[in-house]
Amino acid sequence: MSVQNASAAIGGASKSQKKSRGALFWKSVRKFPMVYVGGLIVFLLVICAVFAPVLALHNPITQYQNGLHMDGTPVGPSKFFPFGADDVGRDVYSRLIYGSRVSLIVGFVATAISLLIGTTLGLISGYFGGFIDTVIMRITDTILAFPFLLFALALVTILGSSLTNVLIAIGILGWGVMARVVRGQVLSVKEFEYVQAARALGASTPRILFRVILPNILGPIIVLATLAVSQNILVEAGLSFLGVGVQPPTPSWGNMIYAGVQDYQFAPWLMVYPGVALLLAVLGFNLLGDGLRDILDPRNATH
Repeated sequence: MSVQNASAAIGGASKSQKKSRGALFWKSVRKFPMVYVGGLIVFLLVICAVFAPVLALHNPITQYQNGLHMDGTPVGPSKFFPFGADDVGRDVYSRLIYGSRVSLIVGFVATAISLLIGTTLGLISGYFGGFIDTVIMRITDTILAFPFLLFALALVTILGSSLTNVLIAIGILGWGVMARVVRGQVLSVKEFEYVQAARALGASTPRILFRVILPNILGPIIVLATLAVSQNILVEAGLSFLGVGVQPPTPSWGNMIYAGVQDYQFAPWLMVYPGVALLLAVLGFNLLGDGLRDILDPRNATH
């Protein structure tokens, strides 16, 4: 067989292998219907964030005179305000829609920062071992020793209250678990034959880490990243609720819930609607993460 024919055969086998893996993945998805529920919630959340100017009925920071009664109390759900108005006459529905943008920005961007830091440190720690592993893991232990929300609260207080500082605080404090998981995965695969073969062929260390080892441990990383998004959304809401996160008039589900708590006796919708939105967002990402964990579990691939 010529070199060209051999290359063609290898290429065909590679394509068929990728196709079979894809078919196996979607076959596994059908076994876990919760993935569909979580995926649908996440999809709707993304639609709300991307098309917020289209879906919102009013400007989220505009104060409307007809949003307040004569005594200054907010009006309830109506045709003009489907979810009612807040304590200064702003449309709650429109603020909910725009608040999804803040939640997704924090969820995705902060998770991406943590993913970059944690994956890199985990790869280095697990691959090299020894003194480097000890130093990185002790730093990781220090990060994990502090309650996440309290640590983020302290850091945002120091940096100042803004969306950018919330992203920085959550991102640089949330990599500890990711680093530990990646390190454990690297320790389990770094002695496999394909890694030894890459070393024998003279591949550089970065190539071995990011082109050989990383693609083979993506499953747990994807699952953990999906679950981290929901955690980061909750942390942002907590920081905004405490007054150190996203500041009014920028809509955030956290600061909307805080405003609703102040007026819950005569305007309960101010607290209920953002609370339900936060619940659904966290539930969607958790269901999606749990489903992906089951799908990517090798033990389920054999059934």
